[in-house]
Amino acid sequence: MRQRRNPVIFHGPSSAPAAGKWMTLCAVALLLPASTVGNARAATATDQLAKAPTPAVVRSWGRTVLRNTLTIFYLPKQKVLAETVVRAGHGDRYKPGGQAAFAWSQSMELLMLAEAVQCHAVNALTLHKFVGTLGPYWRMANGVGGFDVLPGNAPLDRYYDDNGWMTWGFLRAYAATHNDQYLAIARRDFQFILSGESSALGGGIFWHEQAKKSKNTCSNGPAIIDALKLYSITRQHAYLHTARKLYVWVNKHLLDYRDYLYFDNIALNGSIVRTKWTYNTGTMLIANCLFYRITHEKKYWRRATRLATAAQLRWISATNGSVSGPGFFAWVLIDGYIQLYKISGDKKFLALAQRALVYAHNHCCMPGGFYAGVWNAPPKPVHTLKLINQASIGGSYFLLAHTLTQ
Repeated sequence: MRQRRNPVIFHGPSSAPAAGKWMTLCAVALLLPASTVGNARAATATDQLAKAPTPAVVRSWGRTVLRNTLTIFYLPKQKVLAETVVRAGHGDRYKPGGQAAFAWSQSMELLMLAEAVQCHAVNALTLHKFVGTLGPYWRMANGVGGFDVLPGNAPLDRYYDDNGWMTWGFLRAYAATHNDQYLAIARRDFQFILSGESSALGGGIFWHEQAKKSKNTCSNGPAIIDALKLYSITRQHAYLHTARKLYVWVNKHLLDYRDYLYFDNIALNGSIVRTKWTYNTGTMLIANCLFYRITHEKKYWRRATRLATAAQLRWISATNGSVSGPGFFAWVLIDGYIQLYKISGDKKFLALAQRALVYAHNHCCMPGGFYAGVWNAPPKPVHTLKLINQASIGGSYFLLAHTLTQ
């Protein structure tokens, strides 16, 4: 499982809102204007873009998810979001399942809120309050602070990938608000991530602090992205050096040159778990986009395009445009297509992201605006819903809406 201790870095929003206030803040988030920049057309794009819903409609999908997570998943006694909600009687009514959300799920909520702020600044207050609820997850141990799996006093249980996503969320929150506190938290958390690096296997970051058995793409890919974003903000070359070093290591040990997708992990004995997930390829796609944006070296553009094509062949349906695999992994690949569109201007990548999300909304959204685990099949009736499944698609909706207005 995963844990906490009261942090020293959360000086700003150090207390969570009471339940009533949280509901009010959520209501504020739902009052976003239908359009703040007009109906930005993806004119001259593909047929899919021409038929696409407007940014205002896509934002409304995100607002529904945001409302659900901030209200239905809220645990008033613990003052945190729940990991799950369970069906309460008949229909689409749910109540919190009781356990606080894992840090990974909370990082997805943080990313969603950061994207919501990009769509409209009124959400900054909700974001600020949510950050206050994350304080109990921060734990000092082994000379470094980092986010534990759960709030509480259980044995230490910190994962480097959880902290990679959390740092990513704080950096997006900083980009949306320019709140220096978020940047400070990201920099502190990044130090924990770096504490997971070792010379075993020639470098790379472990997956789990308490069981250093493997080095995973999911712990190294986000670390590369975090380092590149920190370099872009601070211009401190140590971050760029770290990103380059990890990038070389991942490509040496975990890239499958037969199809240009990424394996899951490599164990200390050198054996490789060859499973391939959308989020592992997605993080490296985004890393190449960021490298290109920073260095303007064409090799990163070419590699990003190659990854995007390989991922499309593996995970994107040629029939309906849906993306396969768990949604809490798929969002990273969708993010990657949007980032590649931003550096290339090629609207086919935006169309891939948009078509996948439109399919997910039209075919995978349940009554009440809830989502199960996948974005490529109609949902089956479920008794339990997970926070991570809601937040991952909500963040993708807000990111797409913001991109369409630019």
